[in-house]
Amino acid sequence: MKQQSLANLTKPGSSDTHTRTEGLVECWFSLGLYNHWQGEEEVAQANWAQAVSLAQIRVERDLPTLTSKDAPSYVWLARTAALAAALSGQEPLARTFFSYTERFSTGLVTGHEERPADPGAVLDSMGLHPLSRVYSLIRLGRLSGFHGLIFPDASSDEAVWVQTNIHGLIATAEHCLATGRREGYKSFASESRLIPLLRALVAVLEGRGAAEEARKALVTYERSIRDMSDFRHIYPVVLDLKVAFPVVFTA
Repeated sequence: MKQQSLANLTKPGSSDTHTRTEGLVECWFSLGLYNHWQGEEEVAQANWAQAVSLAQIRVERDLPTLTSKDAPSYVWLARTAALAAALSGQEPLARTFFSYTERFSTGLVTGHEERPADPGAVLDSMGLHPLSRVYSLIRLGRLSGFHGLIFPDASSDEAVWVQTNIHGLIATAEHCLATGRREGYKSFASESRLIPLLRALVAVLEGRGAAEEARKALVTYERSIRDMSDFRHIYPVVLDLKVAFPVVFTA
C-alpha cells in the first residue's frame, strides 16, 4: 500500500502539488531521525533512503521545465534530500542534491546562467537561501572560484553579482540575517548560530585553523540549539558534518 501511494504521488500527470511532495519527504526524513534517536539505525537508514527516492523522482521530473523564478522554492526539498542521502550512506546522491541546493538557492537552474533573474527571491531576510548555498558549497568542497551576490558594505541595500569566495557568501548570509532581525524575525536564531561553526570548519579546510577549534564550535552549536522549536530541522546538520568530515569532527 505504501509503495502504491508513492507511485501514484509521483507519476506523470498526477495532481499532487510541490508542497505535498515536500511534506512527504520531510515526513520520511523526520521518521528516520526519530528511529536514529531510538537506536534503530537500520530502520532510520531505510526511511532516509525513502525520502531521497521520493525527492529524486520529483526534482528530476520538474527540472526540465523549472524556471529561475521557481528554483528557490525547491531549496528546502533539495537540502532535505541531500541530508537524507548523506545519512543513509548515499554520498554520491548527497552531492547531487547539494549541487541542486547550491544552484536553486542562487536562483539558478542549470548553473550556466549569467546571474539570477530575481536576486530578491534568493536574498531572503531570514538568510535561509544564502546559508543553504554556503553549506552546500562547503559540502561540495568548493570554497572559491564562483560568482555570488555580495553587499558592498554593511549599509548597502542592494547586492552586486561578482566573483567571490565562501567568505563573501558567509558575509552575505550574515547581512540577510541582520536585515531579518531588524524586520522582526526571531525564529531563525539557529541560522545565526551555525555561522561560527561553518567559519571554524572553513578555517580547517583552508589550512588556517585547528580541528580542535572546529570540534569545540560543533559542541557549542549543538548545545545552543537543543531547546529550539526547530531542533528536529536543524540537528541533522550536526549528524551530516560528522559523516562528511570525520577527520575533523570525530577524531
